[in-house]
Amino acid sequence: MQLLFACWLFTLLTVTVADGGLQSAFDKLASDLLRGRPGGSSSSISGKWTVQVQSSSGKPTGSLSSATPNAWLTGSKIVPVKLATKKDAVSETPGASVGATPGQKPNVIIFVADDLGHADVSFTQGNLQTPTPNIDKLAWEGIILNRHYVNPICSPTRAALLTGKYTFHIGMQTHAIGEAEPWGLPTQFPTMADKFREIGYSTWHLGKWHIGRYTRAYLPNARGFDYSYGVTGGACNWFNYTVGWFTRNVKAGDQFPQPVSGRDLRENGRKVDYNVTNNVYFPELLNNQAERLIHNQDPAKPFFLYFATPVAHTGFEPYQDSQHTMPQFQLRPPVFQFSNAYPERKKCIGIIQVLDEQFRRIVMAVVNKGVVNNTIFVFFSDNGGPLARHAAFVHGSNHASNWPLRGGKGTLLEGGVRVPAFIWSPLLKRRGRATDQLFHVTDWLPTLWEAVGADPALLPEKGDGFSHWKSFQDGSSVGPRKELVNNIDTLGRMYAMIMEDEFGHLYKLIGGNVFENNWAGWDITEGTVPGDPSWKTYSPVEVNCNAPEGIEITKCVPWKADCLFELREDPCELNNLAKSNPDMLKTLQAKLKVYKATSIPAVIKHQDPAGLEEKWDHWWVPWKDLDPLDKIPLTYQPFQNSSAM
Repeated sequence: MQLLFACWLFTLLTVTVADGGLQSAFDKLASDLLRGRPGGSSSSISGKWTVQVQSSSGKPTGSLSSATPNAWLTGSKIVPVKLATKKDAVSETPGASVGATPGQKPNVIIFVADDLGHADVSFTQGNLQTPTPNIDKLAWEGIILNRHYVNPICSPTRAALLTGKYTFHIGMQTHAIGEAEPWGLPTQFPTMADKFREIGYSTWHLGKWHIGRYTRAYLPNARGFDYSYGVTGGACNWFNYTVGWFTRNVKAGDQFPQPVSGRDLRENGRKVDYNVTNNVYFPELLNNQAERLIHNQDPAKPFFLYFATPVAHTGFEPYQDSQHTMPQFQLRPPVFQFSNAYPERKKCIGIIQVLDEQFRRIVMAVVNKGVVNNTIFVFFSDNGGPLARHAAFVHGSNHASNWPLRGGKGTLLEGGVRVPAFIWSPLLKRRGRATDQLFHVTDWLPTLWEAVGADPALLPEKGDGFSHWKSFQDGSSVGPRKELVNNIDTLGRMYAMIMEDEFGHLYKLIGGNVFENNWAGWDITEGTVPGDPSWKTYSPVEVNCNAPEGIEITKCVPWKADCLFELREDPCELNNLAKSNPDMLKTLQAKLKVYKATSIPAVIKHQDPAGLEEKWDHWWVPWKDLDPLDKIPLTYQPFQNSSAM
């Protein structure tokens, strides 16, 4: 008897079945199909498929299809398919945990977008400019975190994520690390990767690092990651992997920012040279590596993947002479049809299509591996989107959208710190919902730690995060966190915090600097006009200002006086309550004073001319390390394209 497999590519797979072995053959083939690799095939399949069974005489005897992947039909009889696993475990979900052992800790994937604005994915505000169907699918099927807060810029957020501590408790509260600046996340603080590796996980970092590189002690492999591939700085050109930035050497007395450019692509801390890879689209390189790692992983060992994509951060090339989006994304209808009157916004929405494709490929890699039922996905942005008016100030040309939230990247206003986020996993008992519970980026470490069943006593001491896993599981919209500090930056003179009172009101205090202290308002999404809803569709989690959008009711000038907002009724920060509710203002000011007393000094340092790329053959290197030029022989597998595709 033979099994004939016809897939959408019109190829044919024939599997010989011994007499009496039909059921077991179906079990094995069904398991292979759900992993995307029928009959041990080396090429993956997708789409609709049908398997037909015929006897040696050619008479049809049964079939199995993608429409009924858990049953095969013989005549009018439906026979359940028992999907084969290492322990012969039964699964009823396509992409089930084939090969996973009972009680195995779940895999964890943290997907961090870069500079993605609140309205830059379609599940938040229903933005038709930026359809993100693959991200949206898992958002709607998971738990959307409607009040997920981060720091207003990237290095601080990444440090808070990996340590579970407020940035002012680890010296990372002030700004992102610039080129040739000799500082980073202090090495006395263990990272999330350190902790997951301690309990048996394979730990991988792909993409952007940006929390220290002046010695190898600050690079990913010294901070808990078994494998790392990406850039150590804040961004790079996506074709030659150079970091181009405007920097000012304060000690040398530079009056104006100077452009610099050096290559920054590294694998396990070692340079990936031009003759290894060049002119290959950087997001593609990262997905290739993710697919390779997931495909080759021992299914009996869990993995932790920190996928820190550079997407949708478009403004990383100071000369603005490189094409940052590929034709296949530029030609998608929402991008192609967008007005050329807004070229930077058009580039940004093209990049967001890249982001959605990256996310799709990560999900499919897990599905094809057959471990999706035992995997937790986390998605969020590292900070709010940069606004066009301030793009140059924050070293970028990104024209993102946080509308109708106030402000953007670099500010403690809602547009700078409230970001799109969700968690998805079949392990969640109550999903397909949204929650308004307060959530801070420091909460991911304890939440995921509990989710994988690890001992809480093994977490670092004096963490600032709360585990939300129980509230995620019981379907509650009330979480354990009742207040959070957005930041306390003494050097930058910026501070803000949020507190929920006993009546459920959500108060926010914000004070101090906002950019150059000349504007702290709202920027509408480019290509739209006030009062015209044609650019969006309804989303049940969209922000409703409860007043005309972008029109201030009571003035707030944070650099002149502290402002107070009630975010449940006024999520867009239109109505400053500082004068009408002085008691609450004083309560929050007193709380901030207590938090400030626990802060440590920022560890930032000025640029060191010895670290500039021109001194190191136009590479950014760990210039203060004993081995800045990679003279120690490689001890790891060199770069290779994905074997999973």
